[in-house]
Amino acid sequence: MKSLPTIDFGHTSFDSAFERRDVYGIKTDLERSAKRRLNIGVVGCGGVAQAKWLPAIRYLQTRSEPVDIAGFVDPDAGAAEKVARLYGARRYPSLADLLAGQRLDLVMVLAPDREHAPIARQAIAAGVATLVEKPLARSLADASALADFAEERAILLGSVANKRFSPPYALAKLLIDNGCLKTAPSVFEGKFTLGYPYVDILESGTIHLLDIALWCMGPVARVSATGVVSADGRLESAIAMLNFQSGAIGSIVTSAAALSFKPWERVEIIGRNAMLTVDDQFELTLADDECGPSRTWRPVIPNTLMFDESFGGYPGLLENMFDAIRGLVPLGATGRDGVSAVALVAAIRQSIERSEWVSLHQASGGPRIISS
Repeated sequence: MKSLPTIDFGHTSFDSAFERRDVYGIKTDLERSAKRRLNIGVVGCGGVAQAKWLPAIRYLQTRSEPVDIAGFVDPDAGAAEKVARLYGARRYPSLADLLAGQRLDLVMVLAPDREHAPIARQAIAAGVATLVEKPLARSLADASALADFAEERAILLGSVANKRFSPPYALAKLLIDNGCLKTAPSVFEGKFTLGYPYVDILESGTIHLLDIALWCMGPVARVSATGVVSADGRLESAIAMLNFQSGAIGSIVTSAAALSFKPWERVEIIGRNAMLTVDDQFELTLADDECGPSRTWRPVIPNTLMFDESFGGYPGLLENMFDAIRGLVPLGATGRDGVSAVALVAAIRQSIERSEWVSLHQASGGPRIISS
């Protein structure tokens, strides 16, 4: 096994805290500030925009990231005017008006799910890189068509997979790539519960865990799922068995009938006599010796350096998107990644409805669902 990788796990770096004496990380970063300045348009000013993405942008700006918010669009004039005032930008009545009035480098699509694909298509048609909240689209056909559209026009399309940039999951992936499981991962077990009665359990929550499974384990070949449907016709709980193309296996348990403020997420990834566990997107444990100690990573709380959105992966995903637009790094969560997650959601739903295994064929344009 290679040496263990290092990661700040949400905290400031040793170099910043002790050598540069910049414990809050707010001194001017000459290397970062020298990057090409970007203009961002934001479509959708609801909860996720105000609570996560806009604070994450401000967090990066405070750390010398050269980005500006050029304008906001939302049919709720009050919400749009509020954020426009707070962030020193203009409110525009539509994306078309924003595109006509500003030179944009990125459009962030934070609107309701049903509007993701048409808004993103409008931005891509205007030649602007686009980042779309999950799910990329409500249907696999729309998600695939959107990714095709972006590729045909050579426009960058990013999907929101912020857990990839959250310290526990980022470190877990580093450990897997580092060989700490002794073999390629062979088993994935995930649990996700959410008690909010007003969201779809798969598209609005579990899709994040499905993306982590795809990221760590590779493409899924077959799915078998069963579920509980509530009286109003909504999927309330589901169990999905996954066969990965690599030969690995996995399972996902998810439920909207559980609690939201109690333990709600757990991932176990098994190799050969070694296992990684991530609890509640907070604590990571590596057990790789029957007799030796397990190793655990967790944030130090209270910690004046901790930032909720940073630990959630939002600034990390944005920074990657910004640098991908500048041509400095590959995109860490692509539109095709978003298509794969939507395809897995669709396969789970189809398997539940038909009580049969569903196969996912990996075609050149992305996964296609084939009934077994």
